[in-house]
Amino acid sequence: MKVRELIESLNEKQRATVQKCLASCEILDLDEEVETELSRDLVDFLKVLSNPIRAGIIKMLKNRWMCVCLIAKALNQDQTLISHHIRTLKEMNLLHERREGKLRFYRTNLEELKKYVEMLEKELL
Repeated sequence: MKVRELIESLNEKQRATVQKCLASCEILDLDEEVETELSRDLVDFLKVLSNPIRAGIIKMLKNRWMCVCLIAKALNQDQTLISHHIRTLKEMNLLHERREGKLRFYRTNLEELKKYVEMLEKELL
């Protein structure tokens, strides 16, 4: 929606207030589109990272490989819960996985993480 359309959709009192502040708001182009939505990938990334356990896993594994049992111990959580969060992070390609026998080790996929951070910077800054 354009700035002009937003202003026109206001009630009379709101429109009068906005008209008074237009100069100080530095709105130069009333026909400029107002973007409000982030890309679906970025919204999904932010949802995944908003969980404190998943954010902790990403941080903990940024420079090391660890198995689920150690991750669970470090976060003082049940291994089943950690496995669930790891599955979610893997679906977003935010973790690398390495298998050694029956054990699986995980590490943050820094390249993918950087891709999302760059998308965030591009859309919001």
